[in-house]
Amino acid sequence: MLVLLVLLPLLGEARAELPAPDYREALVAAAESEADALIAAGDLTAALILVERFRGAIADHPRLIYEEGLVRRLTGDSDAALTLLEASVAADPALAHAWYDLGEVRLQRGDEAGATEAFERASEMSEQHPQGWAGPFRLAELAGRRGDVAGFERWLKEALRRGFTFRAVVQDPTWRGFLDAPGLGEILRRMATVYGNEEVIRAWEGG
Repeated sequence: MLVLLVLLPLLGEARAELPAPDYREALVAAAESEADALIAAGDLTAALILVERFRGAIADHPRLIYEEGLVRRLTGDSDAALTLLEASVAADPALAHAWYDLGEVRLQRGDEAGATEAFERASEMSEQHPQGWAGPFRLAELAGRRGDVAGFERWLKEALRRGFTFRAVVQDPTWRGFLDAPGLGEILRRMATVYGNEEVIRAWEGG
């Protein structure tokens, strides 16, 4: 982070002559990486300072707008997070992670329809990503809460295909509750058998 912060005043002075596109992309990638490391370490204040300064010194790059939106979400500022995340996907509709976090913010604010739309976009954009199951997983959960058996099966099957495992929700009371819901329980038991997660079902039934 020290090297990046040392560069920032110089970049600010040279804003009228921005770095060449390739160099600017490298700086954005470095800022992203550093912000992610700070977020992972729990230092949200430092992450916010870093991203805000880079946005001012380089440009309002969609990925940096997303990073600030993520920090705002994690600090509980849902108003700012919503504005920033919507701006990031407007500037770059292919940002799957931004769509996902936008879905989380909308869901937190009670906008289930908007959250569903965002999770669907995240799912579309992340099929080949190692965490590409996250969008379908949230869509399956929302369908389950609505009692939408067909939607639950469709999205759960897609999440499992992309690498989701029931072990990730073994302590989740919402998913435990699905086991007793009409139609949903049958799907859970069948999918658990097909994908080798029977021990989770046994744990739920024994609990």
